[in-house]
Amino acid sequence: MPNATLGLPNHQSFDTQTVGVVLDRVTGLMWQRDLDGKLSTFADARQRCGALTLAGYDDWRLPSRIELVSILDVTRTQPAINVTAFPATPNDWFWTASVAADNPDAAWYVYFYFGYPKTDLASNQFSVRCVRTATPHPAPPTRYDIQPDTARDLGTGLTWQRAVPDQTFAFDAARSYCGKLDLAGKPWRVPSLAELLTLIDERAAAPMIDSTAFPNTPSEAFWSSSYFGGSAGMAWQVYFDHGNGLYGLPTATFRVRCVTALP
Repeated sequence: MPNATLGLPNHQSFDTQTVGVVLDRVTGLMWQRDLDGKLSTFADARQRCGALTLAGYDDWRLPSRIELVSILDVTRTQPAINVTAFPATPNDWFWTASVAADNPDAAWYVYFYFGYPKTDLASNQFSVRCVRTATPHPAPPTRYDIQPDTARDLGTGLTWQRAVPDQTFAFDAARSYCGKLDLAGKPWRVPSLAELLTLIDERAAAPMIDSTAFPNTPSEAFWSSSYFGGSAGMAWQVYFDHGNGLYGLPTATFRVRCVTALP
């Protein structure tokens, strides 16, 4: 999962040399760069991307929830995206290809005004940005390598703390807890918003997470390390009851699950 914040692994890196498209060097995804400004229902959005021919390619599609999350830049707002790579991006809702598990008439979108995913009725009309896989990555045989105390995501390469503490923390206290965590001999930290969103299991009911890899996870909000708009005044959380992100004061108290980039 790319990160827009300096100092975190897999820093966002985009190639815009080919006219009309953006190549993400981290994920291997190629994105439609210029948008036509038209709004579409969920069904029409999928059809539009499937019919798109751009830069000599005709295998475009609507991105999944986590693929669209991967180009968020929550260090800024209005829009929450790299405006050099993706100029003239509207402060709008963008459809993903991910259908809501609890409502067949709803689907996931990503809101690029601030930068979070949520679900809404598929009959609504939102913006569309298409994607294609430029560099395929073979799917791992299983999602997680589960150890007694840790679970390594074989897709992202991130290793997660399996059991979470019973107490809640303010933002700074959560960072202190992860920084001092003595587990498996690794350096731990609070995950970025994008990293934490990779744990959302769109097929699961509350909590929206793999219950085998992460048993007894509460259906509550968990801290990310990402400040809202890059300012220390507010910070992002992920809610594992519905899978959406939200920002609030760093004095509020939420759960925390620590992460490391080391295997």
